[in-house]
Amino acid sequence: MKNILIAGVPRSGKTTLSMLLANELKNYHIISLDCIRNALDDTFPQLEINPRGGKNNFTELPKFVSRILYYNKRDLRNKINYIIEGTQILPDTAKELFNDCIVIFLGHGNMKPEQILDNIRKYDTPEEYSYSRDDETMMKSIIKHIKIDYEIEQKSKLYGFNYIDTSSNRTEKLNKLVEEIKRDIYY
Repeated sequence: MKNILIAGVPRSGKTTLSMLLANELKNYHIISLDCIRNALDDTFPQLEINPRGGKNNFTELPKFVSRILYYNKRDLRNKINYIIEGTQILPDTAKELFNDCIVIFLGHGNMKPEQILDNIRKYDTPEEYSYSRDDETMMKSIIKHIKIDYEIEQKSKLYGFNYIDTSSNRTEKLNKLVEEIKRDIYY
């Protein structure tokens, strides 16, 4: 069975999709790139992989995770599979390091910043980092990620990766995606 990579811009539904999949797929466990990033920051701050925009977040962190998958496949012979989720993997890196995974990118499509903020607030829960951030702080982050989202969408098309615009009908789209992935894995 293949591992699953779910990447994309913040607050686009990556964790939600990962949890939906983990509930449906036997022997699949979630690897949160944010958790690995934070653990590496706590343990090896000199690596400059951190939640403060570390210079190696998009280079060394994906390499580290791809090696985990490699050694798991070699040593455990795919008895356990993973759903890797996070923002730190872009399409170029996915093509290079995760070409043997099911790759899915989630994004906000062509929404305006104000619409993205409204959508984020619609799905906000106290567990989300965005819940405690004010709208001005969130808008700065959203504006920064709009260009990245566009690039992710274009590169996903180029490489044949699935890009899902979660700006509308999010729950329906994620549930449909779960069913498609289950068919790919089990049939």
